[in-house]
Amino acid sequence: MKIKTIKVWDSTVRFRHGVYANSKVSRETVHGRIWEFTMTDGRRGYGEVVFPFSWPVDQYQKAIQEEQASLLSLAGKDSGQLMAAARQHRHRGKIGLVHAFALETAWYDLSGKQEGIPICELLGGSKTARVDDYLSISEPTIQDFQDRLEQEKSGPNVVQLKLGMNSRNDDVNQVALALEKLPDIKLLLADANGKWSVDEACEVIAKFDDSRLIWEEPCSRYEANIEVVRLSGKRVMVDQCVGEVSLAMQAVDEGLVSALTIKPAYLGGLTVAREVRDYCADFGVGMRIDGPWCGDIAASAILHLAVGAPPEFVIASCDLREPLEYEGSLAGVMRFDNGQISPPKGPGLGLGNEPLERKMGDPEAIYSI
Repeated sequence: MKIKTIKVWDSTVRFRHGVYANSKVSRETVHGRIWEFTMTDGRRGYGEVVFPFSWPVDQYQKAIQEEQASLLSLAGKDSGQLMAAARQHRHRGKIGLVHAFALETAWYDLSGKQEGIPICELLGGSKTARVDDYLSISEPTIQDFQDRLEQEKSGPNVVQLKLGMNSRNDDVNQVALALEKLPDIKLLLADANGKWSVDEACEVIAKFDDSRLIWEEPCSRYEANIEVVRLSGKRVMVDQCVGEVSLAMQAVDEGLVSALTIKPAYLGGLTVAREVRDYCADFGVGMRIDGPWCGDIAASAILHLAVGAPPEFVIASCDLREPLEYEGSLAGVMRFDNGQISPPKGPGLGLGNEPLERKMGDPEAIYSI
């Protein structure tokens, strides 16, 4: 079967709470692209380009400019060319990686629909039906933070707290408040997004001795985070400082960090992310499988990867749509009262096979045979 048409939509979505911020950047919106590949037999495969939160506008624009030539070359080809194109894109820098993720997602969706199975089965099988969802809290002031805690007293098992936006004393107060006001959480992920030096990180960490705490990416470089582990003796999780496959594998081999994050949208697709996931599982390293804030297509794909990890090694995954004002949801995430989530049921991504125009309106571009 051949790719008959490729349709493209732009995706710009606002945060429900106004501004979402971390120690590096603040944004009111997230940007992405939605791709729909329709085969000559009527199957549709959905892909989502997820732009990194920190990208400036000109980087989005460059990625969109490069999109056209890539998609034009795929019209009339068989679905296997989606994977071939993804492999090529992985060698083309950061723009290539986000395009590769969308191409692979569409291929897995098409393949799952052809075989009548969910894509978690194409990624090695599911090890659990559900995973813990984590709630990310990012507030610019202590008062805003206190107000938010009052809203979130029950529900999440795992909470991520964004630090580094104000003084270290404010960071200490926020961590202490979260531990006090959320007594039932399993884990608090205190995330500085690489803001601190080794000495600054150790100064903050030394003020706490709570088994629920994991310190997420206190420093910007992997080597610095390892030094924090050695000096503090506390649990540290690394994130974007191991954002390449080779660095993630190195972190697993060295076995010094307690956990690492796996972001398929940044690594260049589900296939390479599965390699990292399985490597973590083989060596008993904890993992959080998630990505940047996004829509139903990417959120579903990432959850299919997450349920394939042994549950004893999964810290959490995430409903990556949660802070966003989405309309016309494709129901890419199933939520449960116990704070857990799962991918939707059904073949492929589990999002059905309807034309996306019914939810998203007219496409921005159409490429066809």
